[in-house]
Amino acid sequence: MGTSPRKHRKIRQRALRALVSFASWILFLAYPKKTVVGIQPPRRILILNGAHIGDIVISTSIIPVLRSAYPSAEMGFVVGSWSSMVLKNHPEIAFLYCVDHWWQNRNGKSFLSRYLQYRRTYKVALRQIRETHYDLALCLYPYYLPDFMNVAWRAGIPIRLGFDNSLFASLASAAVEVPQNPFLHQAAIQAEVLRPLRLAQMHLEKRKAILPESTDEAVREVCRLVKVSNIMDARYRIVHIGTGARYRELPFEFWRKLAETLSKEYTLVFTGSGAREETQIAEIVDGLDHCVNACNSLSWNGFVAAVRYAEVLYGVESMAGHVAAALGTRSIVVYAGAAGVARWRPDGAVTVLTNNVECAPCNLPNGCESMACIRGIQPQELINEG
Repeated sequence: MGTSPRKHRKIRQRALRALVSFASWILFLAYPKKTVVGIQPPRRILILNGAHIGDIVISTSIIPVLRSAYPSAEMGFVVGSWSSMVLKNHPEIAFLYCVDHWWQNRNGKSFLSRYLQYRRTYKVALRQIRETHYDLALCLYPYYLPDFMNVAWRAGIPIRLGFDNSLFASLASAAVEVPQNPFLHQAAIQAEVLRPLRLAQMHLEKRKAILPESTDEAVREVCRLVKVSNIMDARYRIVHIGTGARYRELPFEFWRKLAETLSKEYTLVFTGSGAREETQIAEIVDGLDHCVNACNSLSWNGFVAAVRYAEVLYGVESMAGHVAAALGTRSIVVYAGAAGVARWRPDGAVTVLTNNVECAPCNLPNGCESMACIRGIQPQELINEG
């Protein structure tokens, strides 16, 4: 009997983790960590996180802390191109660089293609970062890859702070432990990287995710969708069915029942991206009044504006809830337990629905067959919370 594709995938993942562990030990021996002592106020700060949209929205929570502690510093940010729109035109980010790490790349292409894309973007960003001359680098991704500490080191940034369990931790000036408290939010975990700076509590208390104000054009996108001339006249609720991992999705029947009930009282704007979600939404809203299929109809800025002015957002474990939290929009979301609800929930006005099961968090990258942590939750539970 042959080995199943799933077993092959698990074997490859274990082999890669073993290789990463071995490489991290080699780097530890070659570049022992140092301690940051008496750091001067930096002139330029580089923040690095190559993960996806929700992670980057969470990472913006560190910006008010840095602005409070270092009011005259300029800030740059390294992200994957798939998340760059979160920070484009952000008033606090003076420089933006894209490095598309192969580990985080979801474009579905071969490893070689993803690796070559990584090398191309890495070289361009490294040259630009070197030319800007940063004093302090903060690597916010608290896992093996991609922490981007190698980028900060190769760029010659003198003070480099990151986490001690990352592949390139030994290239850091100081590396902090990742807190093991399962109830600590991801934003608080990322903020641990600031510990060597010994910032006053008054600065740390300013931690809050922030997104730029919506432009007039973004607001007009929303007005056209809901057919109003003034955004203040708009009355609608957003339904966001998509997520970065399919195992966290809810079935068609769930969303159809939610739409049938809510559309009797509210205008529902269904947001999303891609042909698959557009088709799903079209089927969900088929024959229903007061439902707008806005999938692929909004720019990123238009989507943020739509969330900003919505009464409520309904969704699953995705970036949409984090955007709502950053904007102060109330959200009602269904969360799987795989990665830990307390850690990854939106940090704001949110109601999170999940089934408390003993196996959560399981940290399985593709969930499990039963997904008992979300199956069994009913649309009426979201409706009752709204």
